[in-house]
Amino acid sequence: MDMQKLMNVMVERVLAKRNVTKESVDISEDEKARIREVVENIQDEVNDFLENQTTTVSDEDEADESNDS
Repeated sequence: MDMQKLMNVMVERVLAKRNVTKESVDISEDEKARIREVVENIQDEVNDFLENQTTTVSDEDEADESNDS
């Protein structure tokens, strides 16, 4: 998925800018689980948004084509 690749690049750049490495991060398993949950929720919201945008654009295109006839 292209959006996932873009997000990975952006996150890597931000972490590199702040000198954050896997070795320098010390988080508990509970914190990891909470972070995963937040990220999954954000991904679901983004996917819903994108699906909505695609539907909206498609609906508007169909309306425009109907008006042109």
